[in-house]
Amino acid sequence: MPVDVAPGVIKKLMFFTAAMVICPLLTFFSIKQFTTNTIVSGGLAALAANLVLIGYIVVAFMEDTTDVKAESKKD
Repeated sequence: MPVDVAPGVIKKLMFFTAAMVICPLLTFFSIKQFTTNTIVSGGLAALAANLVLIGYIVVAFMEDTTDVKAESKKD
């Protein structure tokens, strides 16, 4: 059973998936260069992961859903 998924949705998902992996790791090791305290590095990496998640949620809510509304009115 094929599912029709817009290419834009897949691109956004792939972008935020990569960002969820790369941003916290990059933050952790970048901050670790400036301080030896791993708690600070880990905390900022967790903050980076949360910011990526919040960004994904905002983008998902702002996504255009006019096609879905039009199809539901047809039925």
